[in-house]
Amino acid sequence: MVETADGRFYDSVPLFDAFEGVADEANYRPLPDSWILAVADIVNSTGAIAEGRYKTVNMAGASVISALMNALEEKSMPFVFGGDGALAALPAPMQDRARDALAAVKTWVAEELGLDLRAALVPVSDIRANGLDMRVARFKASEEVSYAMFAGGGASWAEAAMKAGRYSVGAAIPGSRPD
Repeated sequence: MVETADGRFYDSVPLFDAFEGVADEANYRPLPDSWILAVADIVNSTGAIAEGRYKTVNMAGASVISALMNALEEKSMPFVFGGDGALAALPAPMQDRARDALAAVKTWVAEELGLDLRAALVPVSDIRANGLDMRVARFKASEEVSYAMFAGGGASWAEAAMKAGRYSVGAAIPGSRPD
């Protein structure tokens, strides 16, 4: 992981292991203002699922997380997978590599899966400037596994802003493939 003043922020967020803690605001910590959200979703995933392409839609959404983890060489990254897309929170120094990974995934999803992936990088500071927050918690599901939980309305705002075209990452050149 990139070592910055807030580069180890996520690792410092305390773990909770009682699932009801998901609703406890005390378990959430504000993401640093300097962080960004990598956001992606499949355009018209509902139509693709209606055509029987559920697994393909899921593969495309999950590929976003894999590509980011591999490109950033980061396994301890707060992310959520939404079936037809994903969201990850990252320190700003990772922005260029995250953009390259998202661009390559867009190209691969279009060329190999025949789907249109929308992707964007959204600054946490923009979310807060629009009156919302972006907080994260870590649910310890087992000794080896924890999951990120987000609160504050920022994730929904970032996705809506991406869908409105306010933020976007373009596709990489034809033939590009994510790691």
